[in-house]
Amino acid sequence: MAAPVNCPHCNELNPVDALFCEVCGYDFTTGQAPEPTLATPPVTAAPIESAVGWIVVIEVDQQWYALKGTLADQPCPQASSSTVPLSNHTALIGRSSASHGLRPEVALDADTGVSRRHAQFVRDGDSLTVVDLSSTNGTYVVSADTGPNDGTLAQVPGVPTELRDGDRVYVGAWTRLTVRSSPA
Repeated sequence: MAAPVNCPHCNELNPVDALFCEVCGYDFTTGQAPEPTLATPPVTAAPIESAVGWIVVIEVDQQWYALKGTLADQPCPQASSSTVPLSNHTALIGRSSASHGLRPEVALDADTGVSRRHAQFVRDGDSLTVVDLSSTNGTYVVSADTGPNDGTLAQVPGVPTELRDGDRVYVGAWTRLTVRSSPA
């Protein structure tokens, strides 16, 4: 696999076959720098009223990397964990992109196997679903009492899958998203 290249405009690392810089929008094919733009605030959905609160725990998963590590252009990072509350009706899962104005609620910028608009969590009352947004590498759901394996199937894009407390959503080359519910 070819080494990433630095953008001559902002110095950000980009895949060698990128047409545009993911950070500033520099056009690698024409050599043109992006036009300066005014920053626009992200559009966020209103919080919803619910008796159940949901959070997602984001973790690096070595077992998933053993299955899907070829999707990455770098080695699996050290174990880490972070938590994101799911307080709005929808929460985008993906990689941030300044040039596309994307700021996902569940930002997975380090995992290059994750699409910019990979999937989304959808809250409806007390229930939570995940929907694959036609991602390049798929979205996989595994119940709390099992683990991923070679037979784990990707979700059908556009079809919501209901989640229960402790279920895990796998995306990219090493990312595990564990959903947790609690009384709000």
